[in-house]
Amino acid sequence: MAKRIVTRIGNVFCAEIDNECKRFFQYVANDLEELNSSVIRVFKTKYPMDYKPKIEEIVRDEVEFYAHTILKFGIVFNAWYKVGTSKNIGEGHKEALFGSVSLDIYENPNMNPIENWFIGKINQPRIFVGRLNKEYTDKVNRGGVIPYVDIINRLKFGYFKYKLSGWKIENGKNVPIIE
Repeated sequence: MAKRIVTRIGNVFCAEIDNECKRFFQYVANDLEELNSSVIRVFKTKYPMDYKPKIEEIVRDEVEFYAHTILKFGIVFNAWYKVGTSKNIGEGHKEALFGSVSLDIYENPNMNPIENWFIGKINQPRIFVGRLNKEYTDKVNRGGVIPYVDIINRLKFGYFKYKLSGWKIENGKNVPIIE
């Protein structure tokens, strides 16, 4: 019988990147508006492979990005593993902003993705904003549920490698196209 995987808000996970460094993230929320997926906050620091996790030190680190994912698949396919839990889940996720371009652009090739942005916060309906303001360029996280492989690529390279309408890679980061 397969072992049941249980994850809880506050769990901290480690991803070992190419046997070169350890990266950590924390499960901070479920988003009912995004397929009831898990929301993670990924910390900036890259630790050496011999680092023994100090959970409270890890969760005080600067957050690099927020993302929706399915934790179970990352665990099942050995992309990451749980290292501990902290009640400190921060407050930043409450203000985390997620953005994506309207899916209608795939049916209408004449539709301009720059003019068709949706943004939203955790557990709030996404709202149509049309053109994304410049103020959001550094604040918006990529919307949608991101597969574990792409989370690992972001940890490894600093950006999501796949192309997605409305987004570009600039200076080693994913940024929304606003012009």
